[in-house]
Amino acid sequence: MRSRQRARFAARPLVRPRRGMALLTVIVLGVVAMTIALASSMLVMASTVSTKASERTVMVDDVALTGLEEARNRLNARLDTVPASGILTLENGATIAGTHGVKRYTWVSRIGNSDSLSNAGEFGVQAEIVSRAVDKSGTVAIRREVIYQESFAKYAYFTDVGRTVSNGILWFANGWTAHGPMHSNDSLYIYDGAPPQAIFKDVVTTAKGVYNANDAQWDKGRAKIISPIAMPGTADLNIVRDIAANAGYVFTPSVVTGDSALTTMRIEFVAIDIDGNGQANGPDEGFFRIYQSRSTNPWGHGYTAARTQAAPGGAYAPNDSVMYSPNCGVTNVVGGVNVVTQRFRHVPEGGSGGYSTRMSGKRSAFESPSARCFLGGDPRLNGGVFAASDSAGNWLPRTSGTVPPAVAARPDGAYLWPLSPRFNPAFRGTIFVEGRVGLSGVVRGRVTIAARNNIVILDDLTQATAPGNTTCTADDDIVGVFAGEHVLWADNQIQSPQQRRTNDGTGWLLPRKDFSPSPARPDFQLHAVVMALRTIASERPNPPGGLGTDYYVDRGFVRQVGGRIMQRAGTGGTIGGGRIHGFTSDISFNRCSLSFPPPYFPTTGHWRVSQYLEIDPRGFDVNEWFARR
Repeated sequence: MRSRQRARFAARPLVRPRRGMALLTVIVLGVVAMTIALASSMLVMASTVSTKASERTVMVDDVALTGLEEARNRLNARLDTVPASGILTLENGATIAGTHGVKRYTWVSRIGNSDSLSNAGEFGVQAEIVSRAVDKSGTVAIRREVIYQESFAKYAYFTDVGRTVSNGILWFANGWTAHGPMHSNDSLYIYDGAPPQAIFKDVVTTAKGVYNANDAQWDKGRAKIISPIAMPGTADLNIVRDIAANAGYVFTPSVVTGDSALTTMRIEFVAIDIDGNGQANGPDEGFFRIYQSRSTNPWGHGYTAARTQAAPGGAYAPNDSVMYSPNCGVTNVVGGVNVVTQRFRHVPEGGSGGYSTRMSGKRSAFESPSARCFLGGDPRLNGGVFAASDSAGNWLPRTSGTVPPAVAARPDGAYLWPLSPRFNPAFRGTIFVEGRVGLSGVVRGRVTIAARNNIVILDDLTQATAPGNTTCTADDDIVGVFAGEHVLWADNQIQSPQQRRTNDGTGWLLPRKDFSPSPARPDFQLHAVVMALRTIASERPNPPGGLGTDYYVDRGFVRQVGGRIMQRAGTGGTIGGGRIHGFTSDISFNRCSLSFPPPYFPTTGHWRVSQYLEIDPRGFDVNEWFARR
């Protein structure tokens, strides 16, 4: 019994509680809870630190960005000026209010090639503002802003003074249209009549105000009043001259005589199909040549510009001066080219009899359907054969740059000057004349022609590729004309219809006859942005005193694609009795000049933003940075 009881007793498991386990469990759970709480606390703290760091970064970046715009505003307000060379420090550790001690450093310098360090650049003037901001914890942000000065080529129409040379009000009337941006430093005077007296298709600004604004059509809102925009001056001309001098493209007329519109030197642009593709629009197919009058000129110094001149001494009918012209003659087609086979000057007078008999040969030449007039030195006056010189003047031999073999082989090869940097590496797109000059021809390339005095447009001046026929690129043709005084539309035997006396010599025969060889006549074409520090006008726009309106000379339209920038508008023509004497203007805007203006064309001085960029602050050194720009 005892043994069975022991057995039963031994078979039962003996379980006793371990002392301290409950306490251990509590401790473990407490540690876990504390760990979780601590982790949560650390996450909250990290989030707070991260948020504060992010806020500092944003604030420091904002301070740098604000520095860029404050610097640009100071430049536009003329409080600071971008230096021609080197770096201008605008701020040097300035503490910015309301930022808990953020300091800012701001610099500005020009960028681009050496010529762009002047007041004009090949594509305008560019500069760069750099602003560095740093807070007390060492958080740094560096931002840069590329800025550019607007070119005057952005304007379809710009005047400094809203009155004519005679101080009359310049009224915009009869549906006058500005196809691009327009500005005047004076008031805009809209004629008081049935609207629209003027049509403004783009942004219009003025430094004063607008008279009769309701009588105009404002496609992009009424004119805004802004601060005056200063016209360029002699210093801007000198910049263009210096750049042209580097290429050897500064020319001085050897003869200076006559009135201010008499040009004894002329530049003719020539586009040549070098690659044989049937088009003269290749990148290196633009050239020009220069003809100038001799000091002793038997045909008169007006020959270069095809002016109507006095008849030679001993002429039977000196009043019929055009019938003695060396610039005009009867043409025939020779080798596919219409050339003069007999000049009016060389058509003999009759030996006896009255006016009708003695002038019959010259009268027949004048009335010939194929009679045409040409500028002095034109090969078409010499049977289509290029002559390096004639009794009246000569073409200037090239002394700078080279030409490809195909051009060198031409009869005029030694007298063609390249418009391509490939053939003249120093050419930056500028030609300068120390004096007066006449212009004509077809331009392939990008060029600004500037002159110390007057520039006279003698005949059509067009681009090889007409404006608007392509999308705008940096290689497109574009022409800038920049005169230190006036730009004039010529009154010559090409642009102005001519007349002769009646068959009996007692009166004048009407209508006048047009002798221009241009297919565009009775108009003439101009593809250029034109700037004159004085006026843009017609040469001799007013008829001679006492001339009846029946004898007014209507020279047609100036069909211009480009813009006009001038101190004040000159006179294009005179209206009387329903007739016009002079030219009428028809101006379209070349929008490619907004993005790719003529080379080194003067700028307005107003800085605009091109782009914002960020700079890595690691190892940044301002002097090294701008040295690489």
